[in-house]
Amino acid sequence: MNTDYVRALTLESESFVSTLPSQPVLSKVIDGEASREDYVRYLIATYHYVRWSGFLLARTAQGLRSSGRCPGLLPLLEEKAEEEGPHDAWLLRDLQHLGLNPHLVQGSAVPTAVRAYVECSTTLADAGSPAFLGAAYTLEFISMRRAKTASDNLRARRTIPNIERALRFLDGHGAADHGHIAELEAALSQVHDARAQADIAFSSELMRRLYPRFFTGES
Repeated sequence: MNTDYVRALTLESESFVSTLPSQPVLSKVIDGEASREDYVRYLIATYHYVRWSGFLLARTAQGLRSSGRCPGLLPLLEEKAEEEGPHDAWLLRDLQHLGLNPHLVQGSAVPTAVRAYVECSTTLADAGSPAFLGAAYTLEFISMRRAKTASDNLRARRTIPNIERALRFLDGHGAADHGHIAELEAALSQVHDARAQADIAFSSELMRRLYPRFFTGES
């Protein structure tokens, strides 16, 4: 495998994003046709995976530092771990504006697919692999392509009471993720180790398989 793997990540992520309109909850959020119940389900599931982002980035950095692999990725991982820190709070605030108690959200059932994502990502991080950046890339790509569309449509349709105060997460990601994708692609293009590239590609594929299942209600 060579640096064309980054191009493959882009093409596969683009293809995956094109399938999101076939997913019941996601399609309604993207089109702005979600009911309050649909949007709450989306936000709660999103909270459960987003809350692990900073941890998994930091754990990946720790694993790389211990193993001595891909030292050039450490600054990016540490920067992104700090950057991701407040995003779960954005989700809790959005849910609170929809009338939910944030403490109850924090203790709600975690979707099975989210648990699988966290366990797999942690295992690879502890093995000294940069794999998690593949999952991070896919998630950033989804946000880059769909977050602003979803926010604009939900705001325009106004079918959910108080929706204008419950879009902090979508607004934040829609505005920022073009830059995040460029930053990730630049870093990933510097990874030349074939095993590391394979791990990153695997993590991206795993995220594409699991992501739609985050919102099915299975726990």
